[in-house]
Amino acid sequence: MKQRLFALLLPLTLCLFATEASAYDAEVNGIYYIFKGSEATVTYLLNGTNNTPAYTGDVVIPEYVSYKGVTYRVTAVGHWAFQYCTNLTSVSLPSSVTSLGNYAFYHCENLTSYEIPSSITTVGMYAFSECSGLESISIPSSVTSIGIYAFQNCTSLTSVALPNSMTAVSNYMFTGCSGLRDVSIPNSVTSIGVKAFEKCTSLASLTLPESVVSIGNDAFNGCTSLASVDIPSSVKSVGARAFSGCSSLASVTLPYGVETIGGGAFSLCSSLTAVSIPSSVTSIGNAAFGDGSTNLTTVKVNIASPLTITSSTFFNRANATLYVPKGSKEAYQSAQYWREFKNIVEIIKGDVNKDGKVTIADVTALVDIILGKDGTQPFVYDHECADVDEDGSITIPDVTALVNIILGVE
Repeated sequence: MKQRLFALLLPLTLCLFATEASAYDAEVNGIYYIFKGSEATVTYLLNGTNNTPAYTGDVVIPEYVSYKGVTYRVTAVGHWAFQYCTNLTSVSLPSSVTSLGNYAFYHCENLTSYEIPSSITTVGMYAFSECSGLESISIPSSVTSIGIYAFQNCTSLTSVALPNSMTAVSNYMFTGCSGLRDVSIPNSVTSIGVKAFEKCTSLASLTLPESVVSIGNDAFNGCTSLASVDIPSSVKSVGARAFSGCSSLASVTLPYGVETIGGGAFSLCSSLTAVSIPSSVTSIGNAAFGDGSTNLTTVKVNIASPLTITSSTFFNRANATLYVPKGSKEAYQSAQYWREFKNIVEIIKGDVNKDGKVTIADVTALVDIILGKDGTQPFVYDHECADVDEDGSITIPDVTALVNIILGVE
């Protein structure tokens, strides 16, 4: 059946490719165009890996082009327009252009910087993929969507700031950008796509905005320099292998609000020593903290009843200490795989200064956290215990809750 379907589709595919291979209506002053109505789209001379490099050096696209007595307004850069133009150094576009097509600048290795015009609203998939010489990209607030693989393997790209007009980081958008060190994600973004930053090996720290709800599968897989990540309380799901292979990541505090932790989410994190899991979590996938997370020695779980896990969920259980809510130690000692932790210790709620008791000194420590006097990770105080009211943030109401514990009116 599959062979028959392939046989039926093959002629159509070849026909479409043949059409694309010569898809221009006219060449005017060295620029190739497709005309439709009163509009013109910039296109290529020949498509494919054997593309004749129609464009080299600095290219200027006009707002209007005249052909055979008719004037057209240039409104788009079409699919494959500058593909494989390896000697292209710059392209100036008029304000009439509103979209960059798929593969628009694919494999333009000598394009070192590009400022997307403020008239552009959409950037197609693979638009700048394999532009290995691209060092900087400016994305205006007019852009509302960027396609998958848009900047794949732009290995010289060091920083990027996404505009607040975007609501998602597309799948594979920056995968393989090994030189990317700084990423600014606006609070309009709600999702980080599959493999969005996979193998961005120079990315050392990451702050996700409070708007992000989901982190896709393999989103930061192989980010070997990632030493710290700030996951906001808005996040509901951490995808499978989302941070797998982040070998510099030393500790992870998942905020209250996270519900699912995918399989292998933090596997192969060889520097990971501590992880904190909030009471909002309802499922933890296979090998979530396993398969090579050899230094994991502290696991704090704020869930009263043990979740179902497998033998691969936590690596190094025999050498690790498990911290559990007060009154739940016995349940964890009886639960399969949880009971295999070397030590199981009950968390003392409100013990912010980690001295094993809850006193007025913990109130002082809690206020220090609220005032920002506890620096950055690794923290002096226990921020998980500081969230006394378990609302996902450390604020003044936690002070009230802590004082109530001390006064015995919890």
